[in-house]
Amino acid sequence: MQSFRNKAMGALAVGFFLRVANAAPVIVFEGPIDKGHQEVSADFGVNRQLGRAWIDVKVTTDSFNESPPIQVVTMKMVEGLYYDSAHKQVLYRTVSGPIVCAEDTTFLWSTQLKSTGQCLLNERTEQRNVDDGFETREQSLAQVVFDAQTPTGSQHAPASAE
Repeated sequence: MQSFRNKAMGALAVGFFLRVANAAPVIVFEGPIDKGHQEVSADFGVNRQLGRAWIDVKVTTDSFNESPPIQVVTMKMVEGLYYDSAHKQVLYRTVSGPIVCAEDTTFLWSTQLKSTGQCLLNERTEQRNVDDGFETREQSLAQVVFDAQTPTGSQHAPASAE
């Protein structure tokens, strides 16, 4: 009985420290935009040395003159998302096991992340009525939603994930 209790407590501790996430969609960004002059996009970002991964949300504003558009990048953490430097993959921890979101690819001495299509970064814009206490008005809001697809069939995940 003592051995079973020790194993159960150990499993709980491991689950707690690994921060296993559920595979439900996660809103990683929501904010007002000027729909006619701003655009929102998202990509994965990593620190390969520290084993960290996040979502880079980019809000690009058109310039009204000949200068290039202005781009503001915001790094957003997602619980359970990490970089596995041994396998060179961005992984998302779930209860059923890790999901491979992106993999390193090298082209002309440059390394980039290539999405596997198993973790979608969906950008969407919607009109909402906003009440500022004085009046109501319509405003465009942009969202970026992280949606990890539950794997079916074969999985690209490494045999021993963290």
